[in-house]
Amino acid sequence: MKQAFFQLFPEKQKAVLTAALTEFGTHDFDAASLDRVVASAGISKGGLYEYISSKEELYLYCMEQSWNALYLHIKQQVALSETPLPTDILDRFMCISRIAIDWYLQHPDMLGLIVRIARLPRDGLSVQAQDVFESHFAEAFAGLNVSTLAYPVEQLIDLLKWLLAKTRKDVLLEIDAGRSSEEVRLAYFKEWEMFCSVLRKGIYQPG
Repeated sequence: MKQAFFQLFPEKQKAVLTAALTEFGTHDFDAASLDRVVASAGISKGGLYEYISSKEELYLYCMEQSWNALYLHIKQQVALSETPLPTDILDRFMCISRIAIDWYLQHPDMLGLIVRIARLPRDGLSVQAQDVFESHFAEAFAGLNVSTLAYPVEQLIDLLKWLLAKTRKDVLLEIDAGRSSEEVRLAYFKEWEMFCSVLRKGIYQPG
């Protein structure tokens, strides 16, 4: 983002960011329209280009804001609980998933953007988006106890990332279908509990 964006009054910054998040959270990158962003933000297209160099730059800024907000929320909730994150891989995923679901429900546009990252073409934009996710993810899942695992932790993490992507998509679909927050939350927990109960039977070393 250009320096001019960060010199805006906070209210105008928020208007631009909110409009962009709504657009990228509702449409895949190629289908997203800067015309709709400027209309929603109440600025001209020329004015928008005083703040950004390109659509890609605005997208990456929104994506970074979304990941930062999610993982900041996770850190804050862990700190408030005054309980360290579990070192067991499945307990860690369940703990973080229980924290994340409330953030998903409160920020559907950011969730929509995160879900749509997986649909990006395999190009430089996709690589940059993935790098931001990986840095946050690695921090959140550091310090696991791998001594009891029957498989390489990297492979298990990849499996759980795939399940994580699925459950995020399911949450977004449930929100779009008009389900209540409590219905979405219960369905999400039920799905993760099923995944973890199955995995507990097969990913650990005997005994």
